[in-house]
Amino acid sequence: MTISRLGKFLLTSIVALLVLIVPWYYLAPWLAVPVIAAAGELMQLTFGWAKGYEQNGTIGILVTTLHVFVPHNASLVMADLAPEVNYRSYGYGLALLWALLLASRSEGLLVKMALGTVILVPSQAISMCFRWLKEALLTTGPQVWAQTGWPNWVAEVIAYGYQFGFLMLTPLMPILLWAWLDQRFVRQVWAEAVLAGAMGQRSR
Repeated sequence: MTISRLGKFLLTSIVALLVLIVPWYYLAPWLAVPVIAAAGELMQLTFGWAKGYEQNGTIGILVTTLHVFVPHNASLVMADLAPEVNYRSYGYGLALLWALLLASRSEGLLVKMALGTVILVPSQAISMCFRWLKEALLTTGPQVWAQTGWPNWVAEVIAYGYQFGFLMLTPLMPILLWAWLDQRFVRQVWAEAVLAGAMGQRSR
């Protein structure tokens, strides 16, 4: 029974994700607004060289006072560095959360979907910030890094934060949030698993 229940849940989750990823993709420019705004404001509050941000569709552009040399008419000219990050790289977890809630037939589905959409904004914004930092400071060369005046060990923190945000925070946060929002379903599955395990030991 437990395997059947879990199997049905996983299968339904996959199907729901495949269906929901389409509307999420087209809604992304609007869903990206609070995430890019939160990330941009956080960058401005934290780093003096971050002077603003812009949004172009799903692309968040960080406006900085850091200078970089770019080729122009067979010569190099100085320009302000403006790294870009695509919201879709970090926002897909929202579709995953919706799919999990649908698959578990969560009570108060629409309310939980709306609540989860809001709660995921900070984690998505933090991941976007680390991606901006990586693009601005780790892929542009020592000339840009020198403008910050930071010690070299900070580069390792940025690299770790980027990897954590992309590989761990983005895919796992929706799952943890779903488990918190739908504790009833998680408890039911856990209880059935324990019961099945106990019955299996008795039959031996």
